[in-house]
Amino acid sequence: MFKGILPPRRVPSTEFIIVSPLVENGKENLPSPSPAHPEAASPNGKATPATKSAKAAAQDKSKRRKGDVSHAAPTSNSTDREFDRLLDDLQIPSTLRPKLAGMEPAVKAAMLKSSHVLGPAATASVPAPAARGLRRVQSGSSINIEFPLKGSAAVLDHHAAKKATPPDAQGGPSGATATTAAYSHSRGVSVDVVSPQRPKSRSGFVAGADSTGNTARGKVLSPLQFVSLLTGKSSLELEVDVVKKLRLLLRNEAASWSQDFLKAGGYSALLTRLNELLEVEWREEQHDDKLLHELLRCLKGLSTSEIGCFALRTSCPTPFVQLVALLYSDKKPGDVATRQLIVDLLMILFELYPPSSLPSVGSVPARREVWETSPRHTITLPYPHQTLYSLLRALLLTPAPRAAEAPEVPLSPHEFIDALHRPRIYKSYLQELSDICRDYFWIFCHPNNTIWILSETDEARVEKPRAPGGMTGGVEFEAMSYLTQHFRLLNAFAKAAQELNLPKEHELSAHHLHTDLFLSGIERILLIARKASTTYYPTLHLEIARFLNLSGLARYDLPWTISRLFGPPPSALAVGRTTKPTAQSPQPARPVPALPSPRRSEPLRID
Repeated sequence: MFKGILPPRRVPSTEFIIVSPLVENGKENLPSPSPAHPEAASPNGKATPATKSAKAAAQDKSKRRKGDVSHAAPTSNSTDREFDRLLDDLQIPSTLRPKLAGMEPAVKAAMLKSSHVLGPAATASVPAPAARGLRRVQSGSSINIEFPLKGSAAVLDHHAAKKATPPDAQGGPSGATATTAAYSHSRGVSVDVVSPQRPKSRSGFVAGADSTGNTARGKVLSPLQFVSLLTGKSSLELEVDVVKKLRLLLRNEAASWSQDFLKAGGYSALLTRLNELLEVEWREEQHDDKLLHELLRCLKGLSTSEIGCFALRTSCPTPFVQLVALLYSDKKPGDVATRQLIVDLLMILFELYPPSSLPSVGSVPARREVWETSPRHTITLPYPHQTLYSLLRALLLTPAPRAAEAPEVPLSPHEFIDALHRPRIYKSYLQELSDICRDYFWIFCHPNNTIWILSETDEARVEKPRAPGGMTGGVEFEAMSYLTQHFRLLNAFAKAAQELNLPKEHELSAHHLHTDLFLSGIERILLIARKASTTYYPTLHLEIARFLNLSGLARYDLPWTISRLFGPPPSALAVGRTTKPTAQSPQPARPVPALPSPRRSEPLRID
């Protein structure tokens, strides 16, 4: 009944072209060659050269499936050279290179394949027909830009010239390309460049792009574009998305991109916009605070490359003093995450000035690595500081700005009160920690918690990564992370003082530091912070235990209110605990002693 509706059946044609060669693997039906297939066999019954090449390709494919890829894999020497070049581009320190060099050749080849820094030989090995018609994906560092040197560009060029260029790059077309390749490393590709057929202007902009670099097919962002945006607009007019994109590029792009950005005056432009935000009387929460947050993240992103760390050292302590003063002022950001970025930037100082690269001051000289003895790794602290501890101490002792409602004429105490006053030099810094304890008072609701003994605590188990739970990501979790970061900074600060090994009476000694901290009121903060939950915030308790352990190493006598609260950590975080608790046998019930029977007393009779 459906013959009139359905189309007539097609008669299969015998003339067809085999697109892919058939393989005799037992899974496909291989038709026998016949004269009806001129492409499969010749008139004399012998296989043509095309058929032979198809069979050879099929055999090669079957060998690859069986694991015989030795003929296609690069030699070990070339793999090692490319892998060493990859480690140079990634700026891997020498302490980690022996572990990476001992990996299997297959793992190295896989890492080289996944990266995009195989060199010009690997790029030229791609056949032209396979790459034809495909959209080329590049990073922003592949765009050649000519720009004038501004600010500290000459210093950055001098620092970049000290980098040892690989032998392959020395024969390049220009010296600037070789110098740029010394800092380039594959940290991910975050910028897609449209196809080369699209017209491009001389300055590196794509035709038709707007002020933020948005185009219909992608985003083309160059270092010169970001510098022009940062210098051409004030902080009140600058878009937050532009700075956010800049932060992503500084963190994910090759170091050569950061080098071009800094050579064009990008770091000075960032400091200018940051200074404008700090001088605003009242910042707008929806724009100014978000822009401040992204600018701080840009400064933190510069620390991911060597040239960025060099830029941060050139103007030190310029941004850090202003940020500490902001933390002490009434205009500090209300968002805890932004304030934590300020503490993170202070922690970056330990990476900018490693102890092994600084001159030793105490009796024990600092250990120097072999790779840090060269002149290009010589690091000097800003004048007049000779140790990292003195620099951090000067930053934490930054005078707090006057309050908005403070009287014009400051009040001075009487002479007899001033004579009895004990200096509390860290009061401004500890006030920030006290404000966290005051603003989030409902977290500290476990008065029976003890202060952990560090020798009985398994530190690796406490710091082990944990799966996110119900308390992760809330305002309480952010506040405790911020408080924990402050204690990390205090521990690094106290450890730097301990490494100086100065006498007890010295102003920069560790004993003097702990004395000033307890005089400034850290005792009350410790008593409140130890009441936080040990289940959700174990790292906070670990940092408190480390701080008090450093106080003991400095031979400081802890007050009785602190020493009486020492105790072991929870059994799950103690050293040498069993993995699975054993079932205990039930204890027999103790007999309840019987009460003595009351004696009957006879009443007195008075005759």
